[in-house]
Amino acid sequence: GAKTALRAAGAAPAQPISTGEEAMVESSERLKGIPWKESVAGEDHRLLYMPFVDWQIPFMKERMEGLRDLPFEEPLSFQRSPSNKPPAKIESWQFQSDKFRKIRMTYIDAGPNAQVYNCVIYPHYKYDMPILGIDFLAFGKKKVLAILDFQPLTQDEEYLKKYIDPLKPLRTKYEDLCGRMSSRFYDEVQFFSQQLLFGKFDNDGPVMESLFPAFKEYLEQYIDVVEGLQPDESPESIERVRHLQEMYDQYSAEKDPAVGLFATYWGKEWAEKFTYEFLFSSAVVPGGEEQPRAGWDQSGKLPLAVTPPKIVTGEEMPPPVTDDDEEEGKAPLDGLIASLKSFLKL
Repeated sequence: GAKTALRAAGAAPAQPISTGEEAMVESSERLKGIPWKESVAGEDHRLLYMPFVDWQIPFMKERMEGLRDLPFEEPLSFQRSPSNKPPAKIESWQFQSDKFRKIRMTYIDAGPNAQVYNCVIYPHYKYDMPILGIDFLAFGKKKVLAILDFQPLTQDEEYLKKYIDPLKPLRTKYEDLCGRMSSRFYDEVQFFSQQLLFGKFDNDGPVMESLFPAFKEYLEQYIDVVEGLQPDESPESIERVRHLQEMYDQYSAEKDPAVGLFATYWGKEWAEKFTYEFLFSSAVVPGGEEQPRAGWDQSGKLPLAVTPPKIVTGEEMPPPVTDDDEEEGKAPLDGLIASLKSFLKL
C-alpha cells in the first residue's frame, strides 16, 4: 500500500520501538523501490553496492525455488537517521525458499560517509551446507572492504573437502580478493573458510571490476551446490545442523563491530532488537532471561553446552559514539570506523 511504497522510496520517518505487538512487514512489495534512485546525500553520491542488490533480486527469483516473503517486524525493516544526526537510512528485506530457511539483506546509505551491503543466506536444517555470508563496506572512497564466504558450520576435514575445497579455483581468479582478516575481532578458525574472499582497497575501482563478478560467481556456485545435495531429514541430523546454525548466530551477534553503528544512529534498544530479532535471530542476548542452548562443537560430532563467546570489551573495541562526542564534533560513524580499522588493520 501507500505506506509500504513510502518506505521503499525512503520517505518514512524512523519508527520508535513500542512495547506492543508490532505490525509484520513483507519484503516483496518493497522490492519495487529497488534500485534506489538517489543517496540520502544527493544525486552526486554513488549508491556503491546497489548494483549488487539489483542483480541479486532477479537472480534469487530465477534460481531459488519457492522464493517467498519471510515477514518480520516493520520497525526493523526501515529507519532514517534522526534530524540531529547526519543523513542515513537503513532498509532490510527477508525471504525464504524451498531450500533456504532465511535469506536476509540489508543496505545502509550514509552518503559518502558509509555504504554498506550485508546479506546472509541460511539453508534449511535438512542441508548441512555452509551459510553464505556477504559484507561489503565503504567509508569514503579510500576505505573499501569486502568479505564473502561459504561460512562452514564445522571445521571437520571431510566437511571442508566437500564444501570448501571446490572453491579454490574460483577464489584464485580474483587475486585482489585473496587477503586475510585480522583475528583481533574474528577467529578465522571458527565459521570462516580458507577460501574466503577478502579485500580492502584505497579506492572503489575494484568494486565493479573484480568484486561484482566474484560476487555473482560465488552466489551461482552456492546455489549450484545446494541444488546437487540430497536432504538429510533424520531428526539427529536436523537437530545437529540447527544447533550449529544457532552457534553461528550467537558468535556473530557478539562479534559484529557494526552493532555500535546501529546504536549510535537509532538507539541501543533498536540496535539490540535489530541484532537479536532480525540479523541473528537464533542468538540469545547475553545476560538475558533466555539461557544458551545445547549444541555441538565445531567438529560437528560431540554434544556440548553452548557458551556464548567472550564479548570484546574495554580497549579492544572502541565504544559507540555518544551525544557528548557529537558535541565535540565527532561523526557518528567514527566508532564503527575505529572498530573496523582495528579489526582489518587499516
